[in-house]
Amino acid sequence: MDYMRVVIADEPLVERVLDDTYPIWHEGLSREAYSKWSRGQLRTPWGREHLQRFVLLDERDAHVASLKRYRYPVHMDGRDGWMCGIGAVLTAPAHRGQGHASRLVADVVEQSRAEGALLAGLFSEIGTAFYERLGFSTVALDEVSVRVTRRDGSPAMLVRSGDDRDLPGLAAMHATRASGARLVLRRDAPLIHYALAKKRLFAGLSARGSRQLEFFVAEEGASAVAYVVLSQNEYGWTLEEAGDRDPAGARLGGMLQVLLAREPSHRDPVIRAWWPRAFPVPPQLTLSNRSDPKDVFMVRPLAGGIEPPPGPEGVFWWRSDYF
Repeated sequence: MDYMRVVIADEPLVERVLDDTYPIWHEGLSREAYSKWSRGQLRTPWGREHLQRFVLLDERDAHVASLKRYRYPVHMDGRDGWMCGIGAVLTAPAHRGQGHASRLVADVVEQSRAEGALLAGLFSEIGTAFYERLGFSTVALDEVSVRVTRRDGSPAMLVRSGDDRDLPGLAAMHATRASGARLVLRRDAPLIHYALAKKRLFAGLSARGSRQLEFFVAEEGASAVAYVVLSQNEYGWTLEEAGDRDPAGARLGGMLQVLLAREPSHRDPVIRAWWPRAFPVPPQLTLSNRSDPKDVFMVRPLAGGIEPPPGPEGVFWWRSDYF
């Protein structure tokens, strides 16, 4: 393996990699749409600065393994820094079983350590054993069902579609609610814009009507005081992220009541969410059916004095923060 080298992929090489990743992660997109989704993420302001695809090449410049690396701003154990976020780890079909993916992950993690990363993180859909051998350990998250108590009619509150002018306010709400967490992303306006753009693009490129993304805010005066981001498909709703200046979260609960009141004759949709334990449960909501997410969050400390949180109490992580 000494003849192999790690490079940052340019667009033609990315397309070669996407040929291999598409059968696994296309999620119903056409091959053309899958490529547009990948390119679209890199064309956002945040994506251009924080997302790269690393590829392991052999002596013929054929790619044998690939992954994406995100430079996520994090707060971990009282320290601000960045996390090497790893995603889409894949070995090309003709080169599997030779340790190439392990080598690539190890190389990228060590490069990130040398660049000053506090930790590396990833979401594993293949269980934990492979990444435990590379020094990662599981961080527990809570996935729950959300039930909204219906009212007769709609609450008297102003709910409108969110837009880019609201993003600084969303970032401020996040900073307030997540201030006591041991592990949390430092979500500024460009990062929130990236998360929304990624999901909007995915919904827009999907088969017509099969997926939707909705972003709403509750407004008082000229500013957003609560918000919610929802994904919808045939199986129900996913609460991607939310925020509320109200310490009890009552505005968020009222917003969800308003959104359900749009179709009063319909049965309540199944709503699932990753709900941070530090985020208040609005009085209009009931959480139940707690389970571990299908994709397991795992981290590896890269700086001294950092330990993974032992349970979900110390983690503040929305479904929007999946990578």
